[in-house]
Amino acid sequence: METNATKRTDIFLIDPRNIVVMNDFNVRRDFDLDELKEQIKAKGVLNPITVIPFKEDGVEKYKLVDGERRYRATMLAIQEGADIPFIKALKAPKDASQEDLYIEQMMRNEGKRFSEIECGIMFKRFKEEFGYTQVEIAEKFRKSPAFISKCLSLMDLPQDIQDRIIANQISAKAARDIVSNYDTEQEQVKAAKDAVNIAQSQGKKTATNKEINAYQKDAKEAKEIAQALRTVWAYLDGKDTVNVIQLAQLLDKTENLSQAMRQYKKEENK
Repeated sequence: METNATKRTDIFLIDPRNIVVMNDFNVRRDFDLDELKEQIKAKGVLNPITVIPFKEDGVEKYKLVDGERRYRATMLAIQEGADIPFIKALKAPKDASQEDLYIEQMMRNEGKRFSEIECGIMFKRFKEEFGYTQVEIAEKFRKSPAFISKCLSLMDLPQDIQDRIIANQISAKAARDIVSNYDTEQEQVKAAKDAVNIAQSQGKKTATNKEINAYQKDAKEAKEIAQALRTVWAYLDGKDTVNVIQLAQLLDKTENLSQAMRQYKKEENK
């Protein structure tokens, strides 16, 4: 059987202190470093990062393409006393385009998966900066068009809700449900805030559909009660007070609001 010749890939050892993070290049928003930092303290950085070499004042430095989470965890470990003089790195091709580097960032990810909203940030770049359709983006990143659409839909949410998703205060699915059930941005933001408060009051970090459903149930009941009170007030001809227990008993007895209110007014006028 004929076999392929071995290909050589150069892995370099570079000083992590010479790495430069490009502003807003990485779509990662949630780095979650503590566990990875402890792993690096124990075993070092196992998977190489990807960099672009450049010179600054005669010193070779490296723009980071892939591996910011590993880099951040490494620097934290160094700050806490770990001796890490070098980490493994691959050099990105010199002729790589910005598109290629973006794709490299996501496709070479070997650690914490990118969240839907982080994917949405990347897909939005390809749509707005490079003019790709959702189908073309799907082909670029080897994802389904449905996944691309789902991630991009998060980019249309109010910024307050996007920030809560990034902060893991509310799940992406719960956020979508909120937007589908409330018409205005003000209502959507309030519903998300209230759902987060419900979750936190129960000792939960992230609001899910359970908290959303609880909030929506409470909101629905509140609206129904408010409407019922307004209806009762209309029957009272502007009178501001009502004996709630007495009225409830009459409603149970008559099972008819008009009859109950007529009987209530007769008894009140005795």
